[in-house]
Formats: sequence, C-alpha cells, structure tokens
Amino acid sequence: MTAPSVSVIIPMLNEAGFVGPCIDGFLAQTTDAIVEILVIDGGSTDGSDLEVLHRRSLDRRVRLVRNPRRLAAAAANIGIDESVGEVLCFVSAHGVPDPGYVGTALAVLDETGAVGVGGRYDHVGTDPVSNAIGLAMASPFGMASPHRTSQQRRDVDTISHPVFRKSALVEIGGYDETLLRNEDYETNYRLRRAGGRLVFTPELSSVYRPRRSLGALGRQFWDYGYWKAEVMARHPDAVRPRHLAPPAAVAGAIVLAVGLTPPATRAAAQRGAAAIGVAYGALLGAAVIRERPAAHGASTRHFVAALPLIHGAWGGGVLAGAVGALRRRRRAADADVAAQPAGSPDPIARVRLTSGAVG
Repeated sequence: MTAPSVSVIIPMLNEAGFVGPCIDGFLAQTTDAIVEILVIDGGSTDGSDLEVLHRRSLDRRVRLVRNPRRLAAAAANIGIDESVGEVLCFVSAHGVPDPGYVGTALAVLDETGAVGVGGRYDHVGTDPVSNAIGLAMASPFGMASPHRTSQQRRDVDTISHPVFRKSALVEIGGYDETLLRNEDYETNYRLRRAGGRLVFTPELSSVYRPRRSLGALGRQFWDYGYWKAEVMARHPDAVRPRHLAPPAAVAGAIVLAVGLTPPATRAAAQRGAAAIGVAYGALLGAAVIRERPAAHGASTRHFVAALPLIHGAWGGGVLAGAVGALRRRRRAADADVAAQPAGSPDPIARVRLTSGAVG
C-alpha cells in the first residue's frame, strides 16, 4: 500500500542556528513520503529566513511561508491551508527528528487508526544550565506529561511534535487563534472530543532544545500556566489532577504569606505548611539522587532551582490566568447586555459567559 503524502510544518520566529538543523533532520528522513517542508515565518529578523532559503536552493520541497499574524496557532493554520499532504507533521524549529520519525509515525497511524501520534522528547541542552533545565523538565519530579516520561505506547490526552491526519484537523476547524499559548493542548482536546484517538509511542523520538536560563524557563512556564487557565475555563472536562496541584500549592502559599488564615487555625496551617516544605525538600533531594545532574553534564544547582521554578511559575500563571479569564467573561457579559435593544424583556437573563472557542 502506498504511504500517504506528508507535509512538514515548522512554525518559526527568530530561530537562527536551530531551524537549519531542524530542516536537515527532515531532509534526511528514511521515508520518501515527505512532499514538502513548510517553514511558517512570523517575521524573523535574525537571519533565520536565510537559513531556510539556503536549504530551499538545495531541495525545492522546502518552502518559506509568511505568517503576518505571528502567533503559533496562526502558523499552524497557515500550514494547514498551504499544505498538500494527507498527513501533517508539526515540529518546533528547536526540534530535530530522528531519521525514522516520519516513517514510524505513518506506521503507527496505520496500525492504531489514531488521528494523531506523538513521541518522546530527548531534552538536549547546549551548556550545563540548559542541560539542567532539560533534565528537570524530563524528570517525573518536574513534569508529569506522558510525552516526557512514559516508556510505553498508550492513548494520551495530548501529544507533542505531533503527526496528524489532515482531515481530522480540518474537521474541527484547525487551531484556535484566540489562544496565545496552550493552543496545542486545546486542539488535541477537540480532536478527542470529536472521537479521535491520540497515541503516544516511545519509538518516535525528537530532540527538544531547553531554555538557556532560569529566567527564560520561568517566563515559559508562566505563559503556559496563564493560557492553561483559559483552556480549563473553556473546557472544564479537560482538566487533569496534574493541572491542579501547582496552582493549589501556590494559592496555599499566598494565603499563608499574607495571613489570610483565621487566627484559630493559623498555627496549625503553619505547621502543615512546614511539613509540606520539608516533604518538598526531600522530594528535591530524591530528584537529585535519581537524575544525577552532574553525570549528564548539568549544573546541580540549576537543576534544583529549575524544579520549584517550573511548579511555581506554572501554578502562579494558572492563578493569574484564572483572574484574566474571569475578567474577559465579565467584559463579554457586559457587552452582551449593552447590545440588547431598548425595551428587551429581562436582558440580564440573556447574558452568556462566552469564550470565543473554535469548534
């Protein structure tokens, strides 16, 4: 049976030094199913586009496509619209696929009947700090996502560096461009809601380049958390326990720090917080013992700092995002009321707290 045609879609914005190896990884695939590699550029100013154009001069399957809307979700939708392949492979410009990535993905799609498949990330830094950050992200102490920790094929709620059937994405209306982050999880949610399966398989492997500083890591996870709150507000049934633990911990810390606990229970709350702090410190120690940062060329100090930063930034982002989501819904409700014709019966009863979600 002839393999379906594949379009590779690479969103890009200022990825000099990274996008070239990413494209090279797809040009070196062991399958001939790839008909095009679309690099969707959001207006790079660092010479990234020159790296793409150089590779186009070597292989006409490489195309540079402009993304005037600049957002990642817009890049994905432009890729869907521009592509000619029956299967779409999305990958970060920081990623580098294994040589058999696309061929293996096509085989798993065929075997499982899934609408999308994804694999594991190999977190590869460029120095001791980024190695430490990558090790923290890949550790079960850092993130509980299957694509970072699972060792066996399984159905999952989300996949990264995904390979999708194009028809499934078209059916749900593509990516939601009202989301600045977490648009991938929300798309995966709507695919599952439409009856599709998402399959993780460890046979698929691609390199992920971690951030190079703790500050960049904190901003990354704050943004992830902020927009995760919006997705949770739109789709409450998509919430998993792993999504709630960090914001609950941050909220508890805030309550204790500002003295919001009643005086009668304050001492008990403080003792409980101290016990949790000791347990968390023990968890960090266990993480160091398990992961052995120095053996991976990683800074132990930065590894220990990265774990609570991931949890705290993500949890704080979720809380801030929840406030932002509530404000947006209040503004939508006020606008709905203001739009009612004069004399309408009981306009308040017609207020709906809408989200503007696609699909």
